[in-house]
Parts: sequence; C-alpha cells; structure tokens
Amino acid sequence: MWEDTAMYSRLHNYRNGGDNSVPGTLSRLFSLAIFVPSAPRHSAWGGRRWRGHLRHSHGSASPGAAMTQAATTPLAASLLLALLVVAPLLQCDALPLAGQAHDAAHSQPPLALRQQQQQRGSRKLIEMRTRAAEARTGDSGGDVGQVKVYTLQRGVWTAPSLDIYLAYNFTEQDRAVSSFTACYWIREERFNNLSPHLSYALTDEESNYLLFAPLYLEAWTPFCHVVTPETYTLYCRGRVVASGSLDTPGSLPLNGSFIIGQEQDSFAGGFHREQVLHGDIAQLNLWSRALSSSEVMAMAKCRIVGRGDLLNLDEDEPMEFGDTNFTFIDLEELCRPSHRYQVANSSLAVPASQHDDLRFYQEVQQFKDVCQPGSIYKFYIGITDEEQEGVWRDANTQKRVTYKNFKPGHPRGGSVLNCGQVLPDGLWSDTSCETELCGTCHVRAAEFLYLRGLCLKEEKMMKFRLGGYMGGRPVFRGFYFYVILWEESGQRWELRNTETNETMAWLVLLDLKQYPIGLHMWTAATLLCGKPQGSSVPFSLSPCPHDKFMCKSGFCLDHEYRCNFRFDCQDGSDEDDCGVVVKDGTYRPHLPPRGPQDTTLLLTPSVTLTRIANIDDIRMTLNLEFSVSPTWRDDRLNFNHLHSDFDTLIQEEETKGIWLPRVLLVNLEGGQSKVLDQTVVVRTANQPVLPSFASVKRDLVYPGAANNITIIQQYTATFTCLFDLYVYPFDVQKCSIDLQLPWTYKGIVEFSRESGDALYTGQRDLALYTVKNVKFRPQEAPDMLSLKLELHRRQGVVLLSTFVPSVLILAVSWSTLFVKMEILNVRAIMSLTSLLVLYTLFANFSSTMPNTAAIKLIDVWFFFIIFLLFCNIMMHIFVTYAANHMAPKPDPDKGVLKVSPFQAFSEKQVQFSGRKIKFSAHKVMSTYRLFVLPPVFLFFTICFCLVVYLERRRIGMV
Repeated sequence: MWEDTAMYSRLHNYRNGGDNSVPGTLSRLFSLAIFVPSAPRHSAWGGRRWRGHLRHSHGSASPGAAMTQAATTPLAASLLLALLVVAPLLQCDALPLAGQAHDAAHSQPPLALRQQQQQRGSRKLIEMRTRAAEARTGDSGGDVGQVKVYTLQRGVWTAPSLDIYLAYNFTEQDRAVSSFTACYWIREERFNNLSPHLSYALTDEESNYLLFAPLYLEAWTPFCHVVTPETYTLYCRGRVVASGSLDTPGSLPLNGSFIIGQEQDSFAGGFHREQVLHGDIAQLNLWSRALSSSEVMAMAKCRIVGRGDLLNLDEDEPMEFGDTNFTFIDLEELCRPSHRYQVANSSLAVPASQHDDLRFYQEVQQFKDVCQPGSIYKFYIGITDEEQEGVWRDANTQKRVTYKNFKPGHPRGGSVLNCGQVLPDGLWSDTSCETELCGTCHVRAAEFLYLRGLCLKEEKMMKFRLGGYMGGRPVFRGFYFYVILWEESGQRWELRNTETNETMAWLVLLDLKQYPIGLHMWTAATLLCGKPQGSSVPFSLSPCPHDKFMCKSGFCLDHEYRCNFRFDCQDGSDEDDCGVVVKDGTYRPHLPPRGPQDTTLLLTPSVTLTRIANIDDIRMTLNLEFSVSPTWRDDRLNFNHLHSDFDTLIQEEETKGIWLPRVLLVNLEGGQSKVLDQTVVVRTANQPVLPSFASVKRDLVYPGAANNITIIQQYTATFTCLFDLYVYPFDVQKCSIDLQLPWTYKGIVEFSRESGDALYTGQRDLALYTVKNVKFRPQEAPDMLSLKLELHRRQGVVLLSTFVPSVLILAVSWSTLFVKMEILNVRAIMSLTSLLVLYTLFANFSSTMPNTAAIKLIDVWFFFIIFLLFCNIMMHIFVTYAANHMAPKPDPDKGVLKVSPFQAFSEKQVQFSGRKIKFSAHKVMSTYRLFVLPPVFLFFTICFCLVVYLERRRIGMV
C-alpha cells in the first residue's frame, strides 16, 4: 500500500579494529534512523564503491542490494537492506533495496561536544528520575506488568522542534560488543520527510542510517535488529523480514551518543526540522548479545517484557530535552488492535471485548449532546437479530457476536426491536432499526483517506486519517503537516498547514452537517498550485485507492462500472463526464496520423455485406446494404472509459474533432449511394495507465498508440456488375464492391495488404441466386480495395421454366408423328401449335435477359428445339404430299385408274393399267420418329451439357 516509499536499513562501518585487547571497533559513526524517504538531505552515493550481499528472509538475493567500501576508509563489512511494511499489525514483507551514504573524515568524538551534551541534559535527568521513581512507587500507576511510553512532539499544532528528544550517554563506557540486539515498539502520529527513531553517533563527520518506510499511523509496531559478527537480521512484528551477511567480523564500541527522536548529522547535534519523530516509543532495549527468534517473537506477542542489559527504557533514565513526557500502560496494550471509534459516515462499530467497549463508550460521550438532543437514546452499534430472534450477529459480517454487554432485562425481544443501541450508562439494549440514532464507525489503523487536487510533490503527503475532534466535528489529519478541520466561526471546513498555521483553502457546504468527503470545489485562501487567491480549486477526499474510480460522494468504484450506461454510484456521477477522446492543443484533425516509427498509416479494412436487396439481370446491377469499417491507431490521442468486453462508442460531438478516414465507392450505378449510419468506436482497451496520484479525475488513460479506432459506415448503394450469361442458366456472376482512398492520401494512408475482414451476414440462398465466396480480391494498388462476391444461379427455377417446358413441347410435337396418317388436320394443328407455344416461350424468356449481341447457350437450345419442331411439321407435309402425288396420273386411252380403300393409304398401293407402284408413308414416318429425331435430340443434349461443363470449368466453377 506504500508504493511510493520503501523501508531502508543499513549497518555501516562495522569493522575490525587494530587493538588486540578489544575484539574490534566500530568506525567513527554508527547511526540508526527510521524515516520517510521523500526528500532526503543526502541523496547522492558520491564516488563510493560497494560490495557484499543481502538476502531476504526467504534466502533469495535481493534485487538492488549492494555494499560499498570507501576508497579512503577500508570497511570490514557493510550491509544494506530495504523493507516495506504492508500488513498492519500482522507482518512486514521485504522489498527491493536502496540507501543513503555520507563521507567520513574524523575518527574520534570531540570531548567538548560530549561535555556539552552532559551539561545540557543534567537538569532534565533529575526531573525524569523523580517521575520514574514516582511511577515505581505507584504514584503514576507503574507496576511489573506495565511499560513506559515516551511521547515526542505529538499534537495537531505541534511544529517540528530541534529541542525535543531523548538522549542516553554511552560515552562513559569503555568497552565494545561483538553481538548486540536493539528492540523497541514505535507508534507514529504523523510523518516527516525523515522520521528517525534511533540515532547512535561516535563522530561528527559520518552519518549512516538504518532506514524504514512509514508505518501505519497510530499503530504500535515492534522492531528488532539482531547483529552478530557475521550476520544481521531484521525482525518486524516478530518475523524475519530480511537478513544479511557481513564480510568481516566486527564490534560496536559503547562510547557514543544515543539520541531518540532526532537524527544526528554531527555528534549529539546537527538536527534538522524535517528529520524529527512525531509519536511514541516504548520497550526500547539494547542487549549485548543476539536474541533468539523465539525471544523476539515472545516480545512481539507481548508475552514477556524486554529487559536489555545495555539499555532498558523502562528502568534506565534517559535525558529528556524539550517538551517530552512519559506514562505507563499495560504491556498488553501494545498488542491490542488499533481500533478507533469515530462518528463518521461508515459501517457501524461492534466492540469485541470489554476493553473495546470501554474505549467505545468514552469516545462517544463527547457527542452525547449533539446526537439526538433531549433523548437518552443516542448511538447505534452494529449488531442485529433480524435473521433469527435472539441470535445477535455483526451487521457487517453476519457472524455471531461473542461479546455482549446488554443491560439486565435486555434485550427486550420481539420482531420489531432488531438493532442494537448504547444506553447512557454504556450498557446495550435493542431498538427498532427505523429509529433515528447516530452511527459510530470502527476504523482500522490501516485505513486512510486521499486528498487529491493539491499539487503535492510526493504521494505519501496526500494521505489523511481521522484524528480526533474539534468543534464537534472530526479532524482529518494528514500523515505530514496538513490538516482539515471545521472552523466554527466561519461555518466552513479549512485546509491548513500546521507548520506555518496558514489556511490554504476553505469549503462551505450547503448542508452544515455534511463532511468534506468526496469531490467539492474549494476556495483558495492564498496562492495555491498556481491559482490566485479566491479561485475555485477541485479537491477530493476519499478512501479510494489509485486504481479505483471515485464517485462525487466519495464512494469507490471499479473502473469497469465507469460509463457503462448504468448508474452504479448513488449520485449517478459514474455516468458524468463520459467523454472518450483526450487530446491536447497541438492536435490537428485534418491531418492523418503517422504509422509506427513515422511510417505510412495502414488502414485495416473490414467490409461486411449485410443484405442483397435486388439483382437486376437486365440492367446488370446489384442493390446492396453493407458497412465499411476501416481500423487505425492515432498516437496523438488518449482515451478514457474504455471497456475490454465491448466496443466503446465515441460520441458524434467528439468525432468532429478527430481525424477520420474517407473511403470512396468506385463502381456505383449512377452514383446511387446513401449513408444510413456512421459510428466511431474504440475496439480495444490496452495498456491502461493510472492518472497522476494527485489528480482529482481518477479515470484510467489508454494511449492511442495501443488502441484501435474503427469508423463503421453503413451504406445502401447500387453497383454495376458485368454479367456473363453465356452458360445461362448455369452461370456464376462475379460482382464486387470497389473501394478507393482519396488521391490526397497518396503516400500517407494505405490499405493494409496483410489483414482485413470480408464478411457476408445476409441470407445465402436468394430467389434466383446463391451467394458464395465473399472475400477480398488481391490488391491492385495500395489505395484500392475490392470485395468480391459470387452469385451462383439457382438452376432449379430456370430448368422448370425453360428446359422442361421446351422438352415437353418437343415431346408433344414428336407425339404427332404417331397420329394416324389419315387425320392430317390433327397432326398439322398440333405441330403448328407446339411451334407457336415454344416460340412464345422463347420470346418471353428473351425479354427477361439483357440485350446483348453475344449468343447464349440458352439461345442455341431454343433454336435447336424450334428447328426440331419445324422438321416435324415438314415431315407431316412431305409424307402427305408424297402419298397423294407420287402415283402416276391415269391415261384415258389405256384404261381406268383403280384405287384401293383409304385405310390402306399408308402402304401407298397404286395400280395403273395392271402395273403396281408401291410407296410406304408409314415406314417413312416410323423411321423418322424412331431413328432420326430421338438420336439427334440426344446427341445435341449431350453436346450442350458438355459445353456447359467445359465453360464452367474454364471460369473455375468446377
């Protein structure tokens, strides 16, 4: 949660000395400090060379870990480690490392500074010993189970002071320790740029730190540093969070200056206003040995009281400088969860123990005259038995409560009284959930608020917490020196700087009972973030982390619910300001963007044919409904409110201010086209970036270079298509939608050759055609694109309307060849009628076909059938004529011509003067109808089908 800070630690200049009588000496300065590394005074590594290694508690080498050795001062060992506390009251986890360094020059502590330090603290030492003695005798409540807590520079209006600290003088001891342990509990009220816990110095010139990230405010946290000649181990809350090895064994001289609450830049001095401790310290102990992990855990769990042999803050008397004080608390108090009960707009509190209940009661007493004046019923507690009568559960978690403090005779029970309340004597009772009472909130130490809108240099300075009350209203205290409080005289909320006591901005709310939670327009009381006094400045105060969207009311929301066309914030603010496009003043909408690495912009084409409205064979045109959707990226833009599960719509007003590609339709019939709709969307939601930590607007930013823009233009248009009807009705027509970019895009914008989508979403089987093979043709030029579609004629309809009727008519004409020869009228009428019907069919069919000079196979078919019908008619006429006129005429001089009966006419028996001439019309007709007409028709049909097959194969349809 503290992504902007890190916990740092370094033991430096731990080296072996040259004196044989002493195992080793620590070089000129040894210093420990805990701080917030926001603006460290010593930010350069200088030219120092580092060596060595560090390992986390898991044994893996820590990234960034490094050791140095000064070129002028050889080091026996150096250690650098960095840690981050992430779990309040539970554990500390290791993080990558960093550190600071100072140069060294001298080796001996100046005697004058030591004497000055002793003289300056003598008076405070006498006073402190007197108070400690009183505590031991019971005057201050001290006993064996209690520990001493020192308070340094606490209070809302406490400005950092260089004169407030604790000191312990080791200068009189003339020995060194090769192993030692330093343990303490720390509770910080607010942070500073550098918040030192401990500082131990031997000389003026060199300063080296044990550095930590800020902890959770107002939460007790135990630390232990265990050093042996070979290793260093850091414990936080009883667990090993980092460990390192030392290159060379060394020792710690006990002749230095030990300061609590200030950081020494020189021996017993060199303090700085931005390097002080605001908070409490307890159970500070130093041992001349390395404690075991079980001992460290026992102290972290408050099972034992630490008793250091070198220093025990509970028994030894450090010198107090400035306004310091101490008190005694139970050891168990250090391990209790840091609950705080406040009147705020949050979930209801549920005391979990008698101690919690007492703190809860004491906290709400200051509001007894504010909440429900004139009534003895004031406050709700977060318990209910609505689900099951008599079974009280936590209203927040629905778990059964184990601690209850009901007044004798209560709860009264019943189906109406289902909520818990606190009576004036602190005992509990039940009440109706409809009763208007004040709510009390339980706030964990890990929770804090973010103040956004103020131009802060570092993220940690924008964190606020609930810290007491003023004027009957909660005080919002910054982790550093900012505070938001209620100014009763002006009936307004004010943002103040506690170091300068300057009002920076103020807020007047229409509802005086409302808190400054959420987004509000504040008024600058001075020059603020470049805005003059009196101008409006948007500030937001909420618990929303950086990866959440904040409603105007302060409610936190996942970004997926932002601008999703549904109200998810109670105030509906999640659907406000839903503009998608973000551009700067240098954007020019008439200029197309460039491609990656300043190359030609490639449009990824997508053409979707949705409907074929009409196919006109005579005019050779198609009426189509389709959409053209080119896709591109514009690295000059950024986007907000994108969604990964669906396309994000860019409103029409925004599209007018960005570049959109133009695509021309080429093969239109008379320019007949109409734009039905135009939509611009962002297809993707890639690489979201969090806004600046201080920005009031908490929308994710999506770079235009990583997200696709698509313009979807829906058209209805009539296109020309060159129909090839040679093999009709077995033809396949290849039509297209031809697109082209304007000539002004030449060399700047092109269609992509490698990607694109061609789709047909309409009905495949039309009345006369079947739609197949909708795809892009190979590009002839980078600025041209053609969507091809094939129309396969459905032969079934044509066969039933042309070929089958023509064959049936031919069959009728063929059947006349079987009619009796003597019924000439019947044969003639049927044959002529067949010919006329077929010709009429052919004429009607030809009217539905385009007027072309090219001969079609269907024309050949009809011509051949007509020819056969004509032959049939000629056969009837020829046979009749031959039967009647081939016989010789009678000679009057030679006799009389005798003719047989007409039923034998088919044999054509003619007798003249006793001589017979034979002619068989029946045989001629029989031969024609059986051995001439059918084979000719069959042969033609086979040839016709073969030609159709070969032609379809030629055009690639077979």
